[in-house]
Amino acid sequence: MTWLELTPTAREVLVAIPEIIVLVDRELRIRMINRGRSSVFRRAATEGDHLRDLLDEEAAMVIKALVNNAQITGAATAEHHTRGELFRVTAKPMSTAPATLLVFQNITGIRDAGQSLVNLVRYRSSFLASLSEELRTPLAAVIGYADMLSDSDPDLDELARQSMVRDMTDQAWNLAATVEDLLTVARAELGDLMVASVSVNLGANVAQVLESMGVRGGRVAVKGDSVITGIGDPAKFRQVMRNLLSNALTHGAEPVRVEIDGTTSHAIARVIDAGPGLPAELAESVFMEHTARPMAGAPGGIGIGLWICRELTNLMGGYLQYRREDEESVFEAAIPRL
Repeated sequence: MTWLELTPTAREVLVAIPEIIVLVDRELRIRMINRGRSSVFRRAATEGDHLRDLLDEEAAMVIKALVNNAQITGAATAEHHTRGELFRVTAKPMSTAPATLLVFQNITGIRDAGQSLVNLVRYRSSFLASLSEELRTPLAAVIGYADMLSDSDPDLDELARQSMVRDMTDQAWNLAATVEDLLTVARAELGDLMVASVSVNLGANVAQVLESMGVRGGRVAVKGDSVITGIGDPAKFRQVMRNLLSNALTHGAEPVRVEIDGTTSHAIARVIDAGPGLPAELAESVFMEHTARPMAGAPGGIGIGLWICRELTNLMGGYLQYRREDEESVFEAAIPRL
């Protein structure tokens, strides 16, 4: 059967099919093809062409072996790579003629989707493992201190008891902060993340964050005009500052300080530490959507803090930037000035 022997309706149906359908004889010469122009072949194909003239040598050998295998088994399948695309080739001998039907199906998108799914599963597994580690330490501390405090040990003096309560409170705040970050991620991915637009006193909110984090002993100095006020969401601004300060205290190096500045159209809070800073290749990627990597390129952490910080500052009409300045690491968070 040739193309011209088909009815007009049959020809119209075959042309509409996305797969490339080729009928070849025993010498692999084309007897019929539904569409001659395709990335399957090196040039336009037509009836009478030999497949070895349309495919590279390796592909021609694969197709020949496929046809031979189909003659023995009744059907055979192989994969054909060409020009960055992947085709699944199915061969089936015809029962009514000494010919073989070849169907070329482009599965490039299926392959890419499958790989994306594999990558997503790997990411989720890595993220959950990192999250488990992130939650385990403060949770173990809370449970440990609670057990000790519930024990009526007469040797536990009041000073030690107060210290345990303080540490347990700090760890509980760490747990609450991690949960808050996760809820923010979930809302952002659902497109349901909203921020308020009210006055935000930078100095007062920074002080509140330091208190909630249990930062004592002057580990963080706050400099600048404490009455600088911006427009944004106080709770979200505190979330940004908590993440930046936690990052500096955990992965940076002391001394750590916060500089409050209102000399531009933005109200700015800079978190500065004396650590080695980010490698050049991570200076921007750490702000990208969570990839279960450590914050600031250091071990530990679930890798969502800096991404959240940028998302929140952007939503408030501000920005978040990182730079190295005078051998120090500077994270600059800004919201519009009131």
